Amino acid sequence: MSLQMLNDRLDRVRNSLRAQLLWWLVPPVLVVAMVSSFISYTVSLGFANDAYDEALFDSAKTLAEQVRFGHDGKPMLDLPRAAEEMIRSDPVDRVFYRVISTTGETVAGRSDLAAPFEPAKPTPLVRFYDATVGGAPVRVCAYSLVDDARSLTATILVAETLIKRSNLSRSLLIADFLAPVVTLPIVIAVIVWFGIRRGLGPLQRLAGTLAKRGWNDLSTIGDYEVPQEVRPLTHAIDDLMQRLAAALSAQQRFIAEAAHQLRTPLAGLAAQTERALLAHDTDTVKPALMQLQLASRRVTRLVNQLLTLARAEPGNEAAREFRPLDLAVLVQRTCRDWVPEALARDIDLGYEGESGPVMVSGDEFLLAEMLNNLIDNAIRYGAKPGGRVTVRLSASPHVELSVEDEGPGIPQDEHARIFERFHRVAGSAPGGCGLGLAIVREIARAHGADVSVHDGAVGRGTVFKVAFARS
Repeated sequence: MSLQMLNDRLDRVRNSLRAQLLWWLVPPVLVVAMVSSFISYTVSLGFANDAYDEALFDSAKTLAEQVRFGHDGKPMLDLPRAAEEMIRSDPVDRVFYRVISTTGETVAGRSDLAAPFEPAKPTPLVRFYDATVGGAPVRVCAYSLVDDARSLTATILVAETLIKRSNLSRSLLIADFLAPVVTLPIVIAVIVWFGIRRGLGPLQRLAGTLAKRGWNDLSTIGDYEVPQEVRPLTHAIDDLMQRLAAALSAQQRFIAEAAHQLRTPLAGLAAQTERALLAHDTDTVKPALMQLQLASRRVTRLVNQLLTLARAEPGNEAAREFRPLDLAVLVQRTCRDWVPEALARDIDLGYEGESGPVMVSGDEFLLAEMLNNLIDNAIRYGAKPGGRVTVRLSASPHVELSVEDEGPGIPQDEHARIFERFHRVAGSAPGGCGLGLAIVREIARAHGADVSVHDGAVGRGTVFKVAFARS
């Protein structure tokens, strides 16, 4: 296997949902299993040792019942052979005993069986401790005999080796610790693996459904048979589908409108070209050339407006260059560019508003084109010779740009339609194609702004306002 193939396989494993879930589930389960098994092992071992200690205590009491005291008060062990054999009858461990007087003298049993390190006391009656006999580790039970006055009279020691305890400890270690630690993560990993496989079934069916779709099928997925946890993903896909559908619809509409609008001027260009070619003298050619010039200007303007509209439409975000800019500088510069055109038409073009910076985030070209269309619309259709066009910019309470003219105004029933593409108000001056205000609306939407039309403040004219959202 090549290194590249190995890296690809590792990448797939790292990006696998199953592998990630196993990685996040199995180690914590392993830790929990280890802690739980250790606690279970410790508790079980404690209970087992307590049981063995209890059995050892029973042997000590049985031995204590065979202790007799002489006239001098010295203890003696009267242990029948059958009783001794019963005490030593453990088939696994060896059992030792010792009877000690109050003076520390060994009355019976193994003298090398160590007595408790603490001084002999009448209480507690029973103590357990670890010791060695003949080099072998043993567990010892020390049982104190007391008289009616609660005075110590003798101490009985019974000890046994630790073979049963060691065997039990190993068995408990395997059963309560090692087995769960080894098997539980494996079982959980298998269950999680198949559970994830089954749980991802709806995703696989969803992927299969999407894979069967055609390129033009942008219908939404919906929530039918979609798990609750996957719905944020399907909602995001549905939102993407809707935006793609809007972008595709806008593109198709743009192509249809462009073809429709270009057909007439291009036909005019062809007709005037043929007329010029058929002319025999300059006087005949000149009118045809003038018409060619007008038609070419109209086509150029129409193409430029269509391209601007396409750039401002939804779905063309990548073509925009949004960055912080001073809107006041842009508006004043654009107004200066229109002064010659306004003077040529005997129109007073003025600017009122902020002189300091008015910062917005936007595409400088599109914002300038939006204002160009508003000023052009006001000069061309709104203002009459001797009239005024005023461009205003305010920054409080929010950024608002407006263009006002003193023309005849726009009828109220036309306010809702003037932003439609290729719609022209009845009786308006010739020369336009009805795209300027549609471009204004699309550019405003692209910048999160609202554009509206109002009657003039002095009872005549029209005011177009572009209100930007608060930043």
